[in-house]
Amino acid sequence: MGQHLSLIKSEFHPAEFFTYLWKVISNGFVWKGDIKNKKKNGNFYWLKTTIVPLLGKDDQPEQYFVISTDITKQKELEIKLSEALAEIRKTDELKNEFASMITHELKTPLTPIRGYCEILKDETFGELNKDQKDFVNTIEQNATRLERLIGDVLDVQKLDMGKMTYNKKNLDVNEFLKNVEKDISPLLKEKEIQFSLPGDVKINIVTDKFRLHEIFENLIRNSIDFVSLRGKISVDVQNNKNMLVFSVHDNGVGIPKEKQSNIFKKFFQGDTSQTRKHGGTGLGLVVCKGLIEGLGGKIWFDSQEGSGTTFYFSIPK
Repeated sequence: MGQHLSLIKSEFHPAEFFTYLWKVISNGFVWKGDIKNKKKNGNFYWLKTTIVPLLGKDDQPEQYFVISTDITKQKELEIKLSEALAEIRKTDELKNEFASMITHELKTPLTPIRGYCEILKDETFGELNKDQKDFVNTIEQNATRLERLIGDVLDVQKLDMGKMTYNKKNLDVNEFLKNVEKDISPLLKEKEIQFSLPGDVKINIVTDKFRLHEIFENLIRNSIDFVSLRGKISVDVQNNKNMLVFSVHDNGVGIPKEKQSNIFKKFFQGDTSQTRKHGGTGLGLVVCKGLIEGLGGKIWFDSQEGSGTTFYFSIPK
């Protein structure tokens, strides 16, 4: 009793904390905040504090009315939770870095595998019979599938860690879509799929060409997996005020209603019977969503089981 308030100062708060506090209340305003103080025995305690200035006739503070509530237990719990969360984040970061390193290392041996497949197919070291050609093609196809899987895992890790980079440049949409069709045409031919693009799209946008191509490739490959022989896939573009809205439509099996809410979750398979037949990692749509949002857009879809699916996504111009 009778001692100055500095007696209970904990030295936890910087000088600016109290400078600001006094500035607020001396100008006649209410201050609210949490203050850490020290007991006689050296232990600390926290007070949730409200300081109300009582103004005199000249509208200047004459006295201060203080309401304090002991929140020490709450603060101790918050600190423990904060430390636990920090530890979890650290563990997650190490896990993500490890996964990133592993996926990168897994990709390295695929380059010579695919390279030697090309050499064998060119018959540089001798002519292959039909069975041998089939075997080499199977090796190459599986190496390609593995490369795509590793690429998807690597992209998901980058997105989770916030380390995905974008290189935005001017892009001719019409030319870009024709290149997408050209790159995906071997897969379309395998199932004799009718593929259509919109008419001349005379639009230029500034975006990441490589990432946009990755988005389209994932969406079209999904459609190819889930349409029947001689199915139909179409791409469309809507020119809105500040955005382009792309869509990929197919007349495939569609997504069951009860599974639609999980479609953008990692490793989710929309139709297990189909995915067992065609493969699929359950990461393609996760990558698409992450890339589209990273480019400033959104993705959504419309699907009826047995009647096909349309994926829409917006990209800022």
